Amino acid sequence: MLIIFDLDDTLIDTSGAVTPYKMKRCLEILCDLGLKISDFSKGYAELLEINRLSLRSKDALHSFILRQGGDPSWVEKVIPELSSPLPSDFPIPTTPSAKDILEECAVKHRIALVTGGHPPFQMEKLKKAGIEPSIFSKISIPEDSIKRPYYEALCKEFSKSPDDVIVCGDRILMDLIPARELGLTTVHMRWGRGLVNQTEEWIDYSISDLRQLRKIVR
Repeated sequence: MLIIFDLDDTLIDTSGAVTPYKMKRCLEILCDLGLKISDFSKGYAELLEINRLSLRSKDALHSFILRQGGDPSWVEKVIPELSSPLPSDFPIPTTPSAKDILEECAVKHRIALVTGGHPPFQMEKLKKAGIEPSIFSKISIPEDSIKRPYYEALCKEFSKSPDDVIVCGDRILMDLIPARELGLTTVHMRWGRGLVNQTEEWIDYSISDLRQLRKIVR
């Protein structure tokens, strides 16, 4: 069997650790650019809430700037912060038992990582979470987050039929719809933004803890 994992809010707790730090840094930059915020703490809380309900952090920043009467062009000035290196001692927790489940799955199955984003930053997060990259048979990082071609390539590379492939991710649009289109088994990880998405009827499995994969993977 081939098991394809997403990274953010599937294997690592991005929403609980990385996102709050990055949103605060973005808000600080926006204030330096001239955004008027009467209460930084309240503005920060509002930005986090908008981000929680948004598909992408870029969308959240755009909406927040417009609400505050700022210049929409500032979005492009703060976007680089989202994928800039983290402090050297910045800890990133995994989702519960992620490393144990990866090790268990790797014993009997092929496991792969397909995660959207800036490749150096995605690899940095993986390592800061203590997940050894070599545990994956393949790591793919599409910067445009379009995953279907990578799912297809993995199936072909490892000679797997659709019935023998599982895709586990938190975002239905980016992670699971492409998998469904290819006839792959879909597992919705309800963590981070995955908690906002309403699980669709067509999704094969919905979990909130990777340990639940044990009953899915045979």
